[in-house]
Amino acid sequence: MKIEHLRLSRFRNLEDNDLSFHERGHLIIGDNGQGKTNLLEALHYLTVLRSFRSQQDRECIRFGEETFHLEGGWLEEDGGRGTLAVGCSRQRKKVSLAGREVPAVSEAFGQFKSVLLTPEDIGIVRQGPSERRRHLDVLLSIVSPLYLEKLKRYRKALASRNVLLRRTPFSEEQMEPWERQMAESGAWLITRRREWLEKLAPEYERLFERLSGGERGSLGYYNSLLARHCPEGQSADTELIASVFAERMKKRRPVERERGLTLSGPQTDEVLFAIEGQPLRNFGSQGQQRTAVICLKMSEAVLLGRELGVRPVLLLDDIFAELDLHRSLRLLEELVESHQSFITAPRKEAVFERLGHLPVKFIRRGSVLDG
Repeated sequence: MKIEHLRLSRFRNLEDNDLSFHERGHLIIGDNGQGKTNLLEALHYLTVLRSFRSQQDRECIRFGEETFHLEGGWLEEDGGRGTLAVGCSRQRKKVSLAGREVPAVSEAFGQFKSVLLTPEDIGIVRQGPSERRRHLDVLLSIVSPLYLEKLKRYRKALASRNVLLRRTPFSEEQMEPWERQMAESGAWLITRRREWLEKLAPEYERLFERLSGGERGSLGYYNSLLARHCPEGQSADTELIASVFAERMKKRRPVERERGLTLSGPQTDEVLFAIEGQPLRNFGSQGQQRTAVICLKMSEAVLLGRELGVRPVLLLDDIFAELDLHRSLRLLEELVESHQSFITAPRKEAVFERLGHLPVKFIRRGSVLDG
């Protein structure tokens, strides 16, 4: 997949422009605060239809304006072309796919495939399990629209069950339909998550060993239902997990009523990062944690290609400043040369001599200029 053009209007500090891109991508050079990350944000917005930096779309609107507009066009792997346009005001978001407005934003989610890596992504390893689950859910929603639907269905049922747990008088009859929905959709989510991470782990481990210079990193998944009834190495049985999950919710109602909270299910799962057999979050250095996040994102790019037949666009925000020369060169050799890549940096470093195939664009005060 290769993005060919991006039309910008009133998006953050970026000047209104219709940008054309080289099929190999670009090295984007500019001082801090000039708009490098804003440009990557605009590109990634076309994938997830929201900002990776802000919870509110209105924060992407240029100061003093009321709306922003983005429109991107890309070349598919099979030679076809796709387009997506987003218009966002402070009250409404309008999304058009191939010139047709979609009734639900989720219909356009993940149509343009990109993988974003920023220095802040170290939080995937450093922060709590919810950050790792969120990352996994976003990625799998890009892989499969059905995953997004199952996730929305589960979250709705979970929220409804939690309300009923706190309600007096308590009604088991009202609880049961939501529990059935949670068991069905939750078991599906659990099995898809483990299947994905089992496919991802070998590539992640290979990249980690290569980028770290020989250290052993591992990636795993923990769910209490799977651990007990479908242990590692055994195929996950969705129907079995659904049945066990439903029975567990029924048995735990008294305890969960006291807490006012559902205590088991996909919302308690954990993605496990380890180095030399020890938890990376507790025992890894900052450099090892950064290497893990880079390997996670790069292995995701590889697996997207294998699973969907689509090599996503790589969006790398100032990551080479965090790596020594040898790790940077290994990363370039592994992936950057096989994907259309947009790489930001404050200046041209020695490592970028290996990126002679990437034309340069400069950013100054929101203006994107060809090098």
